[in-house]
Amino acid sequence: MSTESAPTPTSWISLGAGGHAASVAHALLGVGTLRAVAGVSTRAWEVPVLDSDEEALSLAESQDLRVIVTIGDNRRRLTVLDLVPPALRWSAAALTSTVASDVALGDSTVVMHHAHVGPGARIGRGVIINTAAVVEHDVTIGDGVHVAPGAVILGGACVDGGALVGSGATILPGRRVGADAVIGAGAVVSRDVRAGTRVVGVPAVDLR
Repeated sequence: MSTESAPTPTSWISLGAGGHAASVAHALLGVGTLRAVAGVSTRAWEVPVLDSDEEALSLAESQDLRVIVTIGDNRRRLTVLDLVPPALRWSAAALTSTVASDVALGDSTVVMHHAHVGPGARIGRGVIINTAAVVEHDVTIGDGVHVAPGAVILGGACVDGGALVGSGATILPGRRVGADAVIGAGAVVSRDVRAGTRVVGVPAVDLR
């Protein structure tokens, strides 16, 4: 009987030093080894806190480290990601998550503790699939989307770039959420949501 050794954790730098960065660092324990964070720190860190993204990228290049942008704001996360050389970008999933073998995570995308990404799902760049979120089979997630804790996106649905799917919200099968839309916490999306709109409730309706 042969045994496979565990993969060597990837050494990485966080561009972001706030609460979301701390959550990502915790989710990736055992997957990666955090070497430094960059940005305005709101907490104590056991690794160096660098003053600028430029300093962090220089360190990453010199020491062959990988980079994840750990900024909660969707637009800013993508803006900063564009500054990171493609060769340095890293995406990762927590050991407690489940990601189907045919799923490719876009650059700087993170799948947090106890989340699930099903077969055939297509996940863009800079996506947050947060704690215990479910992205079912054949779902498409655009760049810079945040699927908040406990949200569920059911089979064949599509969430376009920059959208926020709030905590505990459900997107029913085959529905489309337009770019930069906001789905309120606990909402149930039973019909397509136009780009840039905010919806709440069960079933979800536009917030006027």
